[in-house]
Amino acid sequence: MTVGELLKKTSQWLSGRGSSSARLDAELLLSRVLEVERIKLYASFERPLSKEELDSYRELVVRRGELEPVAYILGSREFYSRDFLVDPRVLIPRPDTEVLVDTVLELLGTEPNKGVVLDYGTGSGAIAVTLAAERPSLRLLALDISPQALEVAKSNVKSHGLEDRVGFVLSDGLSKLPERFMGQLAAIVANPPYIAAEEKQAMAEDVLAYEPHSALFPGDDPLVHYQQLALQGDRWLRDDGVLAVEVGHKQASQVAAILEANRWRDIKVRSDLARIDRVVSARRA
Repeated sequence: MTVGELLKKTSQWLSGRGSSSARLDAELLLSRVLEVERIKLYASFERPLSKEELDSYRELVVRRGELEPVAYILGSREFYSRDFLVDPRVLIPRPDTEVLVDTVLELLGTEPNKGVVLDYGTGSGAIAVTLAAERPSLRLLALDISPQALEVAKSNVKSHGLEDRVGFVLSDGLSKLPERFMGQLAAIVANPPYIAAEEKQAMAEDVLAYEPHSALFPGDDPLVHYQQLALQGDRWLRDDGVLAVEVGHKQASQVAAILEANRWRDIKVRSDLARIDRVVSARRA
């Protein structure tokens, strides 16, 4: 069977199994088996596959047919043009979150900034690594309630050669943040769990079946992390410190109201590429 024939057949099968990105999934998995860039598959449609290649490919396709996310099958996901290790211990980084990174970089400015930035709910460490890589003068604190998630974050920090500028904090919220950082942070960036329990039914099956629910659902109140950051975040920031948070669909106005009620200033809302209000930022009161 040739590459072109296999991709067509696999795409049809995955689509029937519920994949909303069947063709892309088929190409990504075949790229891994053949160890080539996905774009190069288009120049290889007539190339036949060996039995070993077909067997390896079928193993991966069966896993995707069971709705295991492609990122977990491959063990990595691209974020901000960098590759990150991901597995079921952490949420898969989304392109929407790149807007959060852009916002923080804009707020911090282009001048050398020797401050410390807190990545609240770091998960895979994608945000912390990206900010450290984009701003070599910054130091990052990657905070998470999950020790398993911090293990993944540490692996990503090491693979990008940033061990000397990224530290880790195991904490439920800000409770275990070392006191020496009080009033010292240049920024707090957060992509916390924010999905309301009643929204589960509308979510994709592969997300619900494989990704960690603790990174998706905060409990009874989907705004609980924003309330905590609005109440406690400013005492950890320096005078010109900034807060930037990712929010769920239709939550931006609610989060902005919470910040305004707690006397934060320069509150702004930014949209993602789908024109959904995705990021709320503010400056220290």
